[in-house]
Amino acid sequence: MKKQLGFALVALTVIAALGMLIPTLALAQPRQLDNDAFTRLTRGYDQMQAGKYEAAESEFKDALKMDRYNPFALNNLAAIAEKNGKLKDAMAYLVDAKTHATEYVNKVKQTCFVGGLCAAVKPEKETGTESTIAPVIAENIKKLEPKIKALPPEPTAPPAKK
Repeated sequence: MKKQLGFALVALTVIAALGMLIPTLALAQPRQLDNDAFTRLTRGYDQMQAGKYEAAESEFKDALKMDRYNPFALNNLAAIAEKNGKLKDAMAYLVDAKTHATEYVNKVKQTCFVGGLCAAVKPEKETGTESTIAPVIAENIKKLEPKIKALPPEPTAPPAKK
């Protein structure tokens, strides 16, 4: 009876471990952009090229509704935020973009520079063996960090009166 109980416990532990491992392995697989997200990303990029930043932002946010951590959309939203002087928002987008960037293997067709800092990208349907968006995001973070450090400190609340 004790052997059967011990075996059952070991079996449950193995099953539980596999249950946690399999989804992790699935997440690490290369991702490809679905057609709807790809369409929104390319339309958004084209809107950016035309200087229509609000329309571009809307397209990128729509792409995020389909794919929450899409690094192309997040990177391009960071470029728009930086252009609008919202440096901390830009960094937040880039940090999110970095989370899963290496999983996306769509090649980058074009880049444009918005505000002289963040590179915006247009993905291709063609894929490679490794991410081309991850290095762009890393470079954008590297360029944005000194700008954020140079910001004046945020005002602090005055001490409470006694």
